Amino acid sequence: MATAAPCAPDTEPSTPPSEMNATVATLLVVLTSILMGSVPVFARELTDAGLSAVSVSFYRNLLGTVVLVGLLRFSRPKRRATFWALAAGLFMGLGWTAYVRAVEVVPVSTAGVIYMSYPLFAIVLAWALFGQQATTRSLFSGVVVLAASFVALGAELDGDDSEILLVAFAAPVSFGFAVAVLTERLSSLRPIERVAPIAFGSTVGLLPLMATQTWDESIPGDLRTWGLAIGIALFTAIGPQWIYSSAAPNVGPARAAVAGSAELPMMFLVGYLWFDEALTPEQGIAGIMVLCAILLVPARQSPGLTIVRRHRRLIPGRFYSSG
Repeated sequence: MATAAPCAPDTEPSTPPSEMNATVATLLVVLTSILMGSVPVFARELTDAGLSAVSVSFYRNLLGTVVLVGLLRFSRPKRRATFWALAAGLFMGLGWTAYVRAVEVVPVSTAGVIYMSYPLFAIVLAWALFGQQATTRSLFSGVVVLAASFVALGAELDGDDSEILLVAFAAPVSFGFAVAVLTERLSSLRPIERVAPIAFGSTVGLLPLMATQTWDESIPGDLRTWGLAIGIALFTAIGPQWIYSSAAPNVGPARAAVAGSAELPMMFLVGYLWFDEALTPEQGIAGIMVLCAILLVPARQSPGLTIVRRHRRLIPGRFYSSG
């Protein structure tokens, strides 16, 4: 069956791409995943302090919105990329809300293994939305990560947990969509310009839900809770998103998504150290499976990044400014 031709990537030649090789980019994606694995530490502390899951997700992106709102770009060459990033941010905000809600109820490792199915969603969505052909190795690696999640899950959950885990699948779907957008449609934006609309989209998308909550659910009640709200923004949002936005287009959606699955072993460690959750042999096997999946996926630069670099080679003396 014939497939639609992929849309032309959004590019702006005057924005110079980073000269990052695939190995460095992969390691940086892994680093951001380790930082993101600390989300449950902040999330549970904030929900224990009385904030709702919606509020935790809102504050996670609010600081980035306030600090970076001036970097929203709506000029003609960057407008389409900005709208794609806003859409990715909107879905990520809702997905993170579902994930925080899951972490409130079930063990961190259980919520984590569901969340770690996002590489498969990223590969499928990059193909379905942007015509990025998935290789056999990429698909196999995505299946390996999904299998690792089920291995780590171990025994079946109680029936009471089934509904919350179904909701938790909103997180991997939304993040998979964001990875596909980031690697395929945002090459015309500088890395920090990619973070701004993602944070803004998440914050604005959650405002209607924030308006329906009580004061206690929405506003931190003391300095410690405000400190945690700032911490979750700095250590799991602004910083990691900036690094990830710089690195992911250099390796493409498949490897970016699967390398990000290094977050799974980090979640096991967080659950063990902070929440006294037992480490099981199944979790160890799952961690090894995830690391093997990272090595299986070939790197492929974003098409937009490749085009911009081609322009730099063909037109000497141009496109080298940092503007």
